[in-house]
Amino acid sequence: MEKRKVHDGSSGTGYRKKGAASLAAIFLCLAVTACNGAAGDASEPAPAADKPAVQDSKEPVELVVYNASNSTATAEAFMDSDIGKEIKEKFPQVTIKFIATGKGTTANELLVSGQDVDLILCSVFSFPVLADTGLLYDIGDLIKQNRYDTSRLVPNAIEFQKQFGGGVYGFPVASAPTALFYNKDIFDKFGVPYPKDGMTWDETYELAKQLTQTDAGTSYYGFATRYPFMYNTNQLSLSYYNPDSQSVQVSDDRFRLFMENFTRFAQIPGNEKATTDMFAKEKNVAMMAYQIGRWDFDSWDMVSMPTFKEAPGIGPQDYGTYMNISSTSKHKQQAFEVLEALTSDEYQMKISKAGTLPIVRTPEVVQAFGQLSDAASGRNFKGKNVGAFFPKERARPSYVTKYDDAIAKRMNTAFSQIVSGGTNPVSALREAQEGAEKDVSAMKK
Repeated sequence: MEKRKVHDGSSGTGYRKKGAASLAAIFLCLAVTACNGAAGDASEPAPAADKPAVQDSKEPVELVVYNASNSTATAEAFMDSDIGKEIKEKFPQVTIKFIATGKGTTANELLVSGQDVDLILCSVFSFPVLADTGLLYDIGDLIKQNRYDTSRLVPNAIEFQKQFGGGVYGFPVASAPTALFYNKDIFDKFGVPYPKDGMTWDETYELAKQLTQTDAGTSYYGFATRYPFMYNTNQLSLSYYNPDSQSVQVSDDRFRLFMENFTRFAQIPGNEKATTDMFAKEKNVAMMAYQIGRWDFDSWDMVSMPTFKEAPGIGPQDYGTYMNISSTSKHKQQAFEVLEALTSDEYQMKISKAGTLPIVRTPEVVQAFGQLSDAASGRNFKGKNVGAFFPKERARPSYVTKYDDAIAKRMNTAFSQIVSGGTNPVSALREAQEGAEKDVSAMKK
């Protein structure tokens, strides 16, 4: 089973719904949520004439970018990415020094060595380590000085960070599109109607049973996902660890409900071997709950992620990539200007058109999603139900702690044991709870 940190990563409106129709509902939702704002987090944007005299620095400067989540990342790949290209274009006076986490370059090792860092590129799961080492820096004053309006950002982008000391440490710069993807050819082959937006997991399970078949010696699988990914984006806002009681919490009824929901798919006779990789490679998986990939076939589409009847209409949590400012930076204003550029409507429009989920709520940016994608890129969204990526309401973010990896290992084992029939969910989760409690206790000593 994969580790906790690894990124591998609405209501129904009928079959084969077109993207344009679904986007109309998105804009209405965006307008409503924008009015609600992010109370207590957003600085009121001042008129242009009143903006304080905080100017872009034009002096040559080296900014150190630290990738805290990916040990295989390279400087070349970073500079060739959307983020790297944008920094190079908008800040010609900036030279980037890139460091990836790894042996000798963990967050703590960088701090001990005296290596300054300006910008930290990371997933949400890197925040606990960064907080422990003291590399997180509260940018609240920079937000005020630059009159940055945080209500432009997706809901929870700011609130999520406050569990790590109550501050705001950076902004999301992109998010992974997640949905229920399906292969039209398999549905057509067995005469099963396509999935719909707004389905429940129970309805999806019934479809999966229908589509798990063998035909002419070829096995077809009804459904595939990865349990760790579904937990990372879970719609019930579950957390492995309760920061209030300082205790592991994986054996209650809500976790049992969550675990039973996904183990039952793997227990469908004939569906045991289904993997997310098969969706693209063998093309014999009918439905896949996961994040978008680059695929060499076009007979796929997507609908909104199915929901729990216990949490109707609640979509998955944001699966974002963050850019934070480091506490050791000697160029915090220049670093903040980079954050402004990467969260500007102009840059977000670029990545949205290319098929990366934007992190701003600007309706025009959302509407532009996927417009420039094509078959050559492996992400051809033309004619696809792109509205599936934009749920009306996302689940509140889970608490993320430094203990999550250890707890996740116990939960991954429990998942496998339940699927194999070696034990029942209640017993498996009780064992996971007891084992995780011992692991966490050892980590606290």
